[in-house]
Amino acid sequence: MAVAQVMLGLRSLLVKVAIFFVMAALLAWALGGTLFPRPEVVDYSRITFQGTEWWLRMLAGGDEPGAVRWFLMERNGGKTYRQPALHEGDDPSGWLDATTPVVANDTLYVGFRTARQGWQIAVFEQPAPLTRVMPVLDRLALERQLERVQQGLPIQAEAVERAAREQVLDAGGTSSKASRVSSTP
Repeated sequence: MAVAQVMLGLRSLLVKVAIFFVMAALLAWALGGTLFPRPEVVDYSRITFQGTEWWLRMLAGGDEPGAVRWFLMERNGGKTYRQPALHEGDDPSGWLDATTPVVANDTLYVGFRTARQGWQIAVFEQPAPLTRVMPVLDRLALERQLERVQQGLPIQAEAVERAAREQVLDAGGTSSKASRVSSTP
């Protein structure tokens, strides 16, 4: 008889738990959400490169509130593909930041940032696979390089970019050094 009462108690508990989850799901739905978080998806403008569409997809939130991940997407023959990680061992959950893809001289360029390797430029000379990945100093250098390719100029090596930056910083001479020192608290 005691076993029967325990079984009735467990059944009652299971019914109450099921009703609780149904009511919680209905409340979440009524408030415009879900019980299980899913990321918000934003697709940026598409460009056409050698007969296929390419675009950036941003995922925000989900299991990691506040986290933003970027993916390079390709649509070919009615099917949509997410480009795989561009380096062995990279986090397949996406990039930390990315730039809009640029098509110049029948080549596709996209800038992106990973936690491990920083800012880089991916170069696609055909729709797939990836042709090469080139490191850049930072976002400023990345934007400079993308502007260069749009003007028909080649991408500069990282060492050339670093030398050009040092030349600009040193061009001010002693007056710029003095102003940098005087502005330091």
